[in-house]
Amino acid sequence: MIEPTKLAKAIAYAVAGLALSTSGASANVTTMYNLSSSYGADNSGNNSDPFNYGGGTDGWTNAGTGAAVGDGTGASKWAGTSGANNVAFGYTGAHLNWAVEISGGNGGSGEISAADSYARYGVYADIDVAKGAWSDAAESGASGWRHDLDMGLFKSDTTGLVTLSAVGIQQAGTAFGFTIFDGVDSVTNYNHHGGWNSGNNAGGITASSSPYPNAIFAGTGLDVADIVAYSVGGANPSNLNTITFNALAGHTYTIFIGGYRNGEWGDTNDGYALTVSQVPVPGAVWLFGSALAGLIGLRRRQA
Repeated sequence: MIEPTKLAKAIAYAVAGLALSTSGASANVTTMYNLSSSYGADNSGNNSDPFNYGGGTDGWTNAGTGAAVGDGTGASKWAGTSGANNVAFGYTGAHLNWAVEISGGNGGSGEISAADSYARYGVYADIDVAKGAWSDAAESGASGWRHDLDMGLFKSDTTGLVTLSAVGIQQAGTAFGFTIFDGVDSVTNYNHHGGWNSGNNAGGITASSSPYPNAIFAGTGLDVADIVAYSVGGANPSNLNTITFNALAGHTYTIFIGGYRNGEWGDTNDGYALTVSQVPVPGAVWLFGSALAGLIGLRRRQA
């Protein structure tokens, strides 16, 4: 029978090995940005003003014209992908502002912001939300208005816990809300007008929790059953500004983010910085479990 002191030492060594394994690999975090306006304007030359988007970039991947395709033949302009017209992850839907990919097998952390876009690619992407994207208090009748709601995609080669944390750039007090889906839509006619998170999700997920209006077309959108995390407003808010979800390796997740400030949706843009971090917890658990299994085998052999 293995002695308690030896068992304790073995567990300590296993934990130490776990720590080394999760700190030795280098993470590669790639951020990608849509540089096209919903009205077809090309924003890829904006290197002077992080809050001037030449007609209002609104996340339309087809730049307002032509088919929304992700193979480089579309009209949209992108930074951080494999080509100036290549949409992130080959997305073929209508609405996408940014994307994050983490590789290297060890999780990692990156930032989505106009500043990050400029630092990496020399151009300021439109990373902002306005009044209508999330209105916890439903002031001025603008609760959950989808206009200026930003949409991003996340993918990692590692299974682990993802944390999203948003802060406002131009305005204080913005409460950012999220809806996160496991999967990617192929909607080609996204409607920016209408409600989102009507009722503040206070009673849980409903059809009103989805930014997609009434499932638009069967088989092309994301259903409420695909929601893996969401914000709750009202008297007892939760998951505002910061939210977590467990991401599976190889899965692509759709992230909707919004914020609220008083005023009209068109003139109260609030730039934001979104930190995206992933910790590969399941891999660490597997390693620790393997170490314990080895200890059990050793104990049986010595019994």
